[in-house]
This record gives sequence, C-alpha cells and structure tokens, in this order.
Amino acid sequence: MHIMNLVEKLRQRLSQTNSTTFQAPLPELSEEMAQTTRKLRVELGDITRGGGNEHGIAVSVIAYLKTGYFLGFREMKYVCFGISSEYGMPRTRIIEHESLFLKLLAQVEAIAQEPRKFRRCYQGLLKGYLRYPGPQTTNLTGRNNWLALRDFLANHCTSLKNHKPPVEWAQALYEHRNLLADQPCEPYGKALLAGDTSAVDELKNRLGIDDDTWVMNELILAQVLAATTLKDHEFVPHVTRLVQLLEGHPLLITKGLAALIMRYAKCQEHPEHWLLREVALREWKSPWLEANKALWHAHIGEPATDMMSLWMKKRSIQDFFELLQADGQADRQRMEFWLQYAEAMDEIWLALGQHSLYNNQRDYVRIRRQMEGRYMALEGGSYNQDNAFMVKIGGYVFIEFGKQNNACHVFDAHNLPFKRGQRSVSGTQQGLKNTDHAGHRAKLMHREGWQYEFRDFLRSHTAAMPQTKAAVKIPTPVLTSQNGGGYASKTEIPSVKPKTPTASSPSSEVFDMQKLRAFCATHGMQIEDHRSKGGALWVRGQGYGKIVEVALSRVGFRYKEGKGWWLASPD
Repeated sequence: MHIMNLVEKLRQRLSQTNSTTFQAPLPELSEEMAQTTRKLRVELGDITRGGGNEHGIAVSVIAYLKTGYFLGFREMKYVCFGISSEYGMPRTRIIEHESLFLKLLAQVEAIAQEPRKFRRCYQGLLKGYLRYPGPQTTNLTGRNNWLALRDFLANHCTSLKNHKPPVEWAQALYEHRNLLADQPCEPYGKALLAGDTSAVDELKNRLGIDDDTWVMNELILAQVLAATTLKDHEFVPHVTRLVQLLEGHPLLITKGLAALIMRYAKCQEHPEHWLLREVALREWKSPWLEANKALWHAHIGEPATDMMSLWMKKRSIQDFFELLQADGQADRQRMEFWLQYAEAMDEIWLALGQHSLYNNQRDYVRIRRQMEGRYMALEGGSYNQDNAFMVKIGGYVFIEFGKQNNACHVFDAHNLPFKRGQRSVSGTQQGLKNTDHAGHRAKLMHREGWQYEFRDFLRSHTAAMPQTKAAVKIPTPVLTSQNGGGYASKTEIPSVKPKTPTASSPSSEVFDMQKLRAFCATHGMQIEDHRSKGGALWVRGQGYGKIVEVALSRVGFRYKEGKGWWLASPD
C-alpha cells in the first residue's frame, strides 16, 4: 500500500512537470532562438540596424587611430560602422584621415571572398557613405575619401547583390545604384516635383536612409534641376515653391538658387520675380558693389547678374517715385519716364531724409538693404521728409527730388557735388541744387510737356533712347501688409473684353484665366477654383501688395480678411 502511494505521487509529479513544460517550453532555448533570429535579420536584411555596440565602435576606432591596426575582424567591422563619426582627442573622423581610411578599404577588399564578413563591413561602410556630407563638405581629404568610398561601393554592388542567401538591402541598393554615381538623386527629381514621394519612402524603408543623410538634401536639388529642364510655362509656376524649399536648407541655397536664376534668365520673358530677387540679395548682397560683383558672376554668370541688376534698377526707380515721395502721393509720370531708361542707367544712388533713413517698416528696411553702399543721408533745410534720386547715364548724373515742383539737376559725372561712398550730402543750393558748381550742366524743369525736353537732352547728350516694350513694366510699390509679402513683375491681369458691371463683379473687364495663373505664379500665390460646384474662385497667398490689390480689383475680385481674394461663380 505504501509502495502504491509512492507510485501515485510520482505519477502526479510527472504530470505537473509535463504541464509546466508545455506552458513555458525551454525558456533558455526560446531566448537563444530569438537572439539568432535578430542576428539573421541584421545579417540578411535589416539595413537600419547599426554596428550594435556603440561602445565597441568607439573603442575600436580610437585604437585604430592610435595604432593603425586591428586586433581582429570584429574590430575592423566596428571601424567600418564608425567611419563618419568623430572620436578621440582631437576629434577625428576616419573618413577624413589621409592614410588610415584608404588602408581600411584595402583590408575590407582583402576579405571579399568571405561573403558574410565582407557583407557586414560593406554595410557599415555604406551607412558611413550616406551619413558623411560628401557633396557639401569643405574638407578636401574627406571629400576625396568619400569619392573613393563611392567607387568601392559601386564596384562591389553587383557581386553583393548576388550573394547567397539573397539580402534585401543589397538588392535595394542595386536597384538604386544611382546613389553611387554622379547626380545620385536625378532619377527621382521629376516625380518629386510632381508630388510623388514613393521613391523617398522606398529609400527610407529598404535602405534605412533617414533625414540626417546627404541624400535628403540631394533630393531637394534634384527637384530644382528637374524644374530647370521644363519649358518656360511649366518651369515658372514651380519657382516660388522651390525657393521657399531651399530657404529651409542653408547648405543648398547657393547651388539651388543659382540654378533657378540662370534658368529664369533664359525664359523668353523674365519679368521681375520678387522672391528670387529678395533671397539672392539676402544671400549674396548687392551686385552693384564691386566687392560682390565677382561673387555674383561666379554663381550665376554675367547675363543672369545683368538681369538681376536691371530688376534692382527698376525697383529703385519705382521705390523712389512711389514709396519715397515726400507727400506720400505717387508720381507716376516721372516713374514711368525714368523706367524707360532703366537699361541705360550705369549707377544709382539715393539720398534719404531722416524719415526714410531710420524708418523700420519693412519696405524701408528692404530699400536700405538693396541700396547698401549706394545711399547716404540727405541734409539741410526741411529735408527730413524728402529724398533724392541720383542716376548716372553716360557722362551725366541726373538728380531728382521726392518733393514735386523741384527741378532735375544735371551734373558732369566726373565733377559731382558729392563723392561716392560719403555718408551724407546737402540737398540745398550748396549741395545737390548748386547751379554754381563747376560740374553743373543743366536745370530741367517739370513743366507742361517736360518729357520731351528731358528726352531731347538725354538723346543729344548721352545717346540714350527710351525702352518702351511692355516687358519693362513693373508693379507699383507700397508699404507691405502686416502679413508681409513682396512684389512681382506683372502690373496687371490683361483683360480680354469689356463686360457690364454686376454686383458680384464691379469691374468693366474680364480676366484671362491663363494670365491669371501666370500672375499668381509670379507673385507666389495659389488659385482655388470652386466655380464648377457653385463656389467662388479664390486667390490666396502670404501677403498682398498694392499691385495685387489693383490688378485683382480691376477684374472683379474682392478681398476677405484672413481668407484671400475671391470672385463669385457666375449665375
């Protein structure tokens, strides 16, 4: 009986053991299998994983920097994963080392016949290639080593793809081997420009390319370069968005902006584009200054620089006769007259009264920035509210004042009542109005028909002729709205036929939709057309200047605060 009890107890204990085992089978073995799975994922497909041991990478890189040797494969693998990061004292990147980086490539090359080891080192080198800012670096050794690494990766890309078992990230790299060549992101440019980001998603998911790699910068430049290959009417609508995109990437702004400006200069018509002008001036300063001219020519060439300079001349004329008028009233007659001679103007200066000199409103700040090195203080008498405009054409300098009923004084360009670069000038009879000055040549009055007298003087003394093509027209400058904004070159949306005014459209003109699109593209605005659904046609943007207000009002648009300009759907 006692023996039977013992047997029964043994049977119960075996049953409990089996039950427990099946509920949690061999935990040590399960963990080992999980670790193996993780290792296989790293080895065979997961490019996003790093070297796995940040401390080991740091120790191995520092040891390699000191000795130039590895203790074994593990250390060599770690160094491959650490080529683009700074280690040691002084902080050093292996990829920027004159000899140790090329020595590393040679040692990895030596294990090319050992697929597993070679693939692991290749993976580390690839991650370093993508992370190191090779296309933008100013470190010459780093740039050369990065190019050598690119060649190394390209040479082994095909063989790596054929390794058995197949590796997902190696297959993806082979499909995107353009990343290992010049213009690495060019194939993605047109799709991205059209809003298709599927290629970016694939690069992120299959190759582990993230936002801190040079690839993301190159994808932006690829869009810019893709846009420059389009026809004029396709290219222009992209300019504003691309400039805004470049503004968020300081390392790309010079190359991208230069490409856009040079392409814009080749358009059959290239009216002033306010954002191109403003960003170029901010980045490269005024091309009118001798110290900056060579920089502009190096970036965009002489023809495009001349285009930008002409925009600035027209802008300066417009600013003076519209914004800088002493009485606040635009003098369109004088503005339109001098605009015809913009291409003949060699140099322009401004003399600013106290009001304009120290005014911090946006447009006054913009004018002083644009005229850097070309403006001075206007002193004497009641000139706090006045300004003077001085322009050199041929061998003469013509001086106009903001206050109307002032004569235009003409001086010999080699004998002026002021010197280039001086900080202030008198606007009295002892200064810019000094008819007794040895260099004074004429006093032209703005009486009835004055344009004919001025034109005759310019033709006979400077051989300058008015340029009257419609393409020279530019918008009316005014103080910008609180939301900011800028100016563009189209002064109006040309009408196509008269129409009877209605409550919804008080204008006597009908707009041309194609020209409206061009107008909005130039001004950086967007169109939303809901008329087919009984809604309105909307024009929206970041800021509205006077030119936008005048042009859209003329063709029946109305402004709604916080929304934009709208035109009701026809009944």
